[in-house]
Amino acid sequence: MNPYFYRFCTDAYPHEQRFEVWRDEINPIFDVDIDKSVSPRFNYDLSTGYVGSILTGCGSWAGQREPVPYRVKRSPQRIRSDGLDHFYLCLGITHSLAGYAARQPIHAQASTIYVLDLARELDSEIVAGDTVILTIARDLLMPRIKSTNLHGAVLQGPLSALLGDHLISLRRQLPHLAPADMPHVEQATLAMVSAALAPSTPTLADAEGEINRAVLQRVRRYIDAHLKSAELTPARICRDVGISRAQLYRLFARESGVAFYIQQRRLEKIRQILESAKGRDQHLSTLAFQFGFKSDSHFSRVFRQAFGCSPREARDRGAAREARPALPRDEANRLGSLRDVLGKLEQ
Repeated sequence: MNPYFYRFCTDAYPHEQRFEVWRDEINPIFDVDIDKSVSPRFNYDLSTGYVGSILTGCGSWAGQREPVPYRVKRSPQRIRSDGLDHFYLCLGITHSLAGYAARQPIHAQASTIYVLDLARELDSEIVAGDTVILTIARDLLMPRIKSTNLHGAVLQGPLSALLGDHLISLRRQLPHLAPADMPHVEQATLAMVSAALAPSTPTLADAEGEINRAVLQRVRRYIDAHLKSAELTPARICRDVGISRAQLYRLFARESGVAFYIQQRRLEKIRQILESAKGRDQHLSTLAFQFGFKSDSHFSRVFRQAFGCSPREARDRGAAREARPALPRDEANRLGSLRDVLGKLEQ
């Protein structure tokens, strides 16, 4: 469990107080205001935690109706008074921002990542929504990116998409990170951020491992979503995921190749179906054809090679498991104890 994790939700407060209470929570960074007409509809769930030296925030819209807009500002007076020298990266999952960053227009739609320099002015409107936010001290990034012109940048391209995947994964794992995990996750996050902000040979080299892991996960998700497609080919994967054929083959070198991996995932999915309750009603040849096996004999052969049994045996095993009577609750609990197991060994 992450000892630096903190959650705050306005749901416990009266409707008319929720925005003011939330504003007090984020007031150290922005001056925030909202129209009185929509203020009672505001409801937000905010989780924060440190990953090493990186402050990570995860926001979720908790209102019953659609998200409402509010205004955020960093004035020269605010900048002078707080002295924050950090970059603020926001993945707006369902959140958007529009306005001016140091008098330059900025428009970040949902599902994009934008960057703010907290040492510079901001005057914008946000539509509240789900977010992942990193607040990173300038000196952690500058040796890597050597750039001072990031204020108001909206990231684009494959590296931005991979960083977005990383941030969503970080959002899921943040409550569960142990202190021992923090240095590794911090360095991986800094490497991914640097590569997305300033793609170069050094930053890409630093992030290569994380990028490859992120791409591999994306390809695996794509494959699992298209197991029944006759067009699930390396060329189609490369086109839809946005990688080269050479990169795809490198990613799956340890899996005996991407074609073998696809076949194994299809076989595993078929086995799950056959061993489930609905497997008893499945025709083996029809099921094999749905997952791209054109020959019954080839399907049976590779299935036995993968699992040590025929498809029919897998289906029969699943049916037998379904037909087996369940133990009474007290008996199941009793047999599960170590004392009873040892007692049976002595009988």
